[in-house]
Amino acid sequence: MSQTSTYAQTYLPLFHSYQGEYLQRLETLVNIDSGTGQVAGIEEIVGYLKYWLAELDFTVELHSMNHYGPNLVARRQGLGTKRVLLVGHIDTVYNAGAAQSHPFTLRDGRAYGPGVSDMKSGVLMGIYATRALIEAGFEDYGELVMLWNSDEEVGSPESRPLTQEMARQADVGLVLEPSCSLNQVTVARKGADKYILDITGVAAHSGVEPHKGRSAVLELAHKIVAIYNLHALFPNVTFNVTRLSSNERLNIVPDHAGCWLTVRAFNKEILDAVTPALEQIVLNCSVPDTRATLVRDPGRRPYETTAEIRRLFSLAHEEGEALGLHLEGIMQGGVSDANGLMEAGLPTLDGLGLAGYGEHNLDLEHIPLDAIPLRGALLAGLLQRVCLEA
Repeated sequence: MSQTSTYAQTYLPLFHSYQGEYLQRLETLVNIDSGTGQVAGIEEIVGYLKYWLAELDFTVELHSMNHYGPNLVARRQGLGTKRVLLVGHIDTVYNAGAAQSHPFTLRDGRAYGPGVSDMKSGVLMGIYATRALIEAGFEDYGELVMLWNSDEEVGSPESRPLTQEMARQADVGLVLEPSCSLNQVTVARKGADKYILDITGVAAHSGVEPHKGRSAVLELAHKIVAIYNLHALFPNVTFNVTRLSSNERLNIVPDHAGCWLTVRAFNKEILDAVTPALEQIVLNCSVPDTRATLVRDPGRRPYETTAEIRRLFSLAHEEGEALGLHLEGIMQGGVSDANGLMEAGLPTLDGLGLAGYGEHNLDLEHIPLDAIPLRGALLAGLLQRVCLEA
């Protein structure tokens, strides 16, 4: 085999033939509510996936979790040596009722609906890519493994041990999160840490003796401004304050306030360097007699580009060129299960799902229909290429 042989173009006709059925199945999945923790919907989707994978002679196991519904692991043995792990998630960010208020819709060459981009289309594409290999008679893989989890949108708290266990059993990881455009895949992602900041002040009657109070809310406001000013010290680091809380009584100077904070950076050293800067903000109080505490909850580690990632990208790039796609490897601010796979030591390429737009916006989330055959053929070609690499 020539080193420049590509395979994606041979799968393009197959994906054109799959398009109608693919869209029917995608409609089925999108029209099931599966926001994180909506266990009934997760179980219904898993039932469909299990059936479709069994049709392709995959052995399917379900791994239960305490709060989020089952994770699905599917395996198919081949005649080669490479073990390839395809990873995605079936949970979405949307509340119950989203599928009813915004059902799957085809409009102007696009498919709309909750989770259509992030990432039910990617999960389904993984199944169809392996189907294409099977129907083409390609068996030169050691094992094809799929892991579809149900808690990724909240950081994969319960599925992470399973993901890392599966990573240690594989040679290559391919994550089917959506890309930002037809011509992009993901080669790096920021890591993310969470912090909880609590402020204690002094309560007082806000009308009779406000001067005796020490507002925890005011101190929190000073600290939030100082946190966002850290951008000057740490360019390309993302600081995001959420979940504000305080006393609710209007006639009391609040003696408690707090917030959550996420910090994202492309390498662990910078994530670690941010902590002392935040701790200094906590120590320096602008409102007298207030106190602050900060608790760090380390999250997913950064997914950093390595020589192995560059090699995987070069294979994808060559397969893309055969389809007329000029792929670009991009760095993403959002985290995914690729972060966990890389932390476990598995070379991983991400963003191999469909080009997705309007993610996490119920009115805007969509995929372009003409991208389905191209990105499907790209994934199938990359799978074959990876399995034949020495």
